[in-house]
Amino acid sequence: MVLKVEGLSGESQGWDGASVPGPRDCFAPGHAPASQKLWDSTPPYSSVCDVPILISNRRTTVSGTVVLVFALAGCGGSGPASQPMPVGTDLDSLARNALLLTMPESPVQITFDFKLKEADLRFSGRGVARVEPPYRVRIDLFSGQGEGLFRAALVGSDLRVPPGVPLDLAPPPALLWAALGVFRPDADLEIDGGREGEDGTISLLYGDRADQDLRFQLADGILLRAEIREDGHLIEEVDLTLDESSQRVVETVYRNRALFVELTFTLRSEENVESFPPDIWYPGR
Repeated sequence: MVLKVEGLSGESQGWDGASVPGPRDCFAPGHAPASQKLWDSTPPYSSVCDVPILISNRRTTVSGTVVLVFALAGCGGSGPASQPMPVGTDLDSLARNALLLTMPESPVQITFDFKLKEADLRFSGRGVARVEPPYRVRIDLFSGQGEGLFRAALVGSDLRVPPGVPLDLAPPPALLWAALGVFRPDADLEIDGGREGEDGTISLLYGDRADQDLRFQLADGILLRAEIREDGHLIEEVDLTLDESSQRVVETVYRNRALFVELTFTLRSEENVESFPPDIWYPGR
């Protein structure tokens, strides 16, 4: 099996290190492996990337669903009991501490497995994330047969994808960074308050969007969870599982409760590297 990743050494390489042709974003029409032909009952589409997979009054595509990550319908989740932070707590200082503790420190290449669950679809594969300071990440996803499915780059708050990939359902960049364990609130959000849990965790609440707020749960400055609520209802969430000794993220679960979507990313390996070719941050070119 060869998974094709572009830009590791100026040319494409696979999981086995061999040079291979450049990746395809999706299966070509009629060329999806038999195990991947999950949509035989749907109308004809130009490629797997065009197949709608969400059953609701909103539709997206395989690529659109993946955008909802770089983790069903319900009103809200329950967590440990909490209370407002004591009067005088410096919430900005807590936020700055979390920024310093979770920001990328050096270039790193991460490989992972992913699983997608949706009302009528189950799908799995592997992926590569390339992260570089200050805030750059490139994501490439592949099927179990090594076919390129999706590629995107997040540079600061700028989500970059190839032409034709829908972005209207993508969550705020802060939630995408949270999937990597990085605390980075969107620049247009302001701290609205904080809460302290009985388990010692703190939650920072950010607002400035109509009827929507973004919440981060932290333990000693390390990110554990992020969520988006609208009118008080839980809409999207990211839950992180950390290695106890290193505190690095070993599993991320993203859920969109409005669209009945769950994405799970499980760490396979993490490797420090010197640098990445600058063109990988422009997947649309």
